[in-house]
Amino acid sequence: MIIEPKMRSGTRFRRVITTMKKGLIAVVLLLVVFPAILVAQSSEKKTLTGVWEVKISAGGVQSPLLSIAIFGGDGSFTTNGNTKFSLAPPNQGLGNERGPGYGRWAQTSDREFKLTFYVALLKEGEVNGYMRVRSTMSLSESGNEFTSSECVAQFLDTNWKVLDSDQDMVKGTRLETP
Repeated sequence: MIIEPKMRSGTRFRRVITTMKKGLIAVVLLLVVFPAILVAQSSEKKTLTGVWEVKISAGGVQSPLLSIAIFGGDGSFTTNGNTKFSLAPPNQGLGNERGPGYGRWAQTSDREFKLTFYVALLKEGEVNGYMRVRSTMSLSESGNEFTSSECVAQFLDTNWKVLDSDQDMVKGTRLETP
C-alpha cells in the first residue's frame, strides 16, 4: 500500500484552484474587453469622421461632380475634386474653376449632421467669387454612406453678396483608411 504524502495532495488542490482562477480571470477579461471593442467600433460608424468619396448632383448638371472629403474629428472639413466646371446663367461670369473647400461640421442628432463650407471660384486663375454650401446630411444605418436631405449652394461675389443659389443632391461613401 502506497500512501501519498499529505503535502502532495494539497499542492495538487492548489494547482487546480490556481488554474480555475486563471480561467475565470480570462473569461472576465473577455467579457470586459470584447464589448468595449464593439462599442468603440459602433460609435466610430455613427460619425462622419474619416475620408469620403462624394458625388454631387448640382442643379441641372448631367454627370455628378466628384470629390474627396475629409471630416476631421475636431469638426473641421476639407474637400477637393473636379476643379474645372461651368456655371449656369447668371453665374457663368463668376468662374470656370473652383478651389478646395474648407469648413466645419457638427453632429445634430444620432445620425444627422450639419455642414457649412466655402470654396473660392476662380476665373483665369484669379478669385472672382465664392461658393458657400450648407448641407444637412443623414448617415446610413451601417455608417458607411450619407445623403443630403438639404444642400444649398450659394454663389457670392467678392463682396460676399449672394447672387444666386441652387439645390444639390449629395451622396457620400466612406473610404477605407488604416
